[in-house]
This record gives sequence, C-alpha cells and structure tokens, in this order.
Amino acid sequence: MSSATNPGSAPTCRTAAGGFGRVGTAWLGAREAAFRRTARRYSLCSDDAEDAYQRAVEILLTKAPDRAPSGLAAWMQVVTRREALAVRRSRERLLAATGDEDDPVERLACGRPGPADRAERRERVEATARALAALKPDERLAIVLQALGYSYAEIGALCGWTYTKVNRCLAEGRARLRRLAEASGFPERRATPS
Repeated sequence: MSSATNPGSAPTCRTAAGGFGRVGTAWLGAREAAFRRTARRYSLCSDDAEDAYQRAVEILLTKAPDRAPSGLAAWMQVVTRREALAVRRSRERLLAATGDEDDPVERLACGRPGPADRAERRERVEATARALAALKPDERLAIVLQALGYSYAEIGALCGWTYTKVNRCLAEGRARLRRLAEASGFPERRATPS
C-alpha cells in the first residue's frame, strides 16, 4: 500500500492512484546513472545498454511493486540486469543467424575504441610527450600555444617575439617533431578539419 492510503507505512514512489508520481520520477532521476551502469555492464555495446535501460524503466513504470525506495532500488537493479541480458541474448542470436564463423562480438559497431586502439593511443601520447620534451623551450612553447589556438601575432605578443621568430620556432619545432615521430615508428597523423 502507498503511504497515501496507509499513513503508518514507509513512503513509496507510487501515488495513491497506483501511478509513478513526481516523487518516483525524482527517485529514478537520482539513481539513473547506477541503473545505466548496470545495463552497460551486461550489454555488448552502448546501444544495447540504452535499449535495456529503457525496457527496465518501462517495466518500472507499469509493474513496479509497492515498496520503499531502498527496496525498489534493489528490485530495479535486478530488472535492469535481466533486461540487459535479454537484449544481449537476442543480439547474439541475431549475430549467430548470419552464418559467419567470426566472433559475433567483433561485428558489433560500438563507439568505444577497443583495447588495441587504446594501447596504440597511449603509446602515441607517450611518444609525443617525449618528443615535445626533446624540443627547444621556445619551439615547445610556440607549438603548444598554436595548438591551443593562438595565432602567430598572439604568440608573438605573449612571448615578446617578432613574427619571424614565431615562424622559425614553429617551422623548426614541427620539423623536429616530425623527425622524432618517424624515429619512434609512428606515421605522421594530420588533424582533419572539422
């Protein structure tokens, strides 16, 4: 029973009419991140996790038991986990139906980089940090300021340099960075304009 009909009971998220009222909506908003983490933990990708979370919220809104908020949180965690596993099973069946011998998890299109991509990025960042440390101080300062979006004139004004010195520091610093990147085994990557 809800607290509206039985004043002696613990407060619940349900309204007297049996719906999920403002208190329930606020309760769900406060715990949304935890439920989404549970869905992500048991899903193959973030899209499946979102589907599982949405299904769990639908179940919460239509079939939630009349419990105190602490008991309802545990119930919702179980529902979220079960929905994530159900979405996972249906995704695995769908992927298995394609008839390929490949691992179905590798065919999923998720926005997150894999472990190999993260390791390569970490190595590239470490190599770039070492290369920046090997530059002359003026070259390093000019390159970092330009990377932060400063123009040649602004770099000159900040550092008290002439336009020619800014240009020379940037040109020589880029050339030295390029040589160090080639020596470390990483091919040159140019930023693509957005």
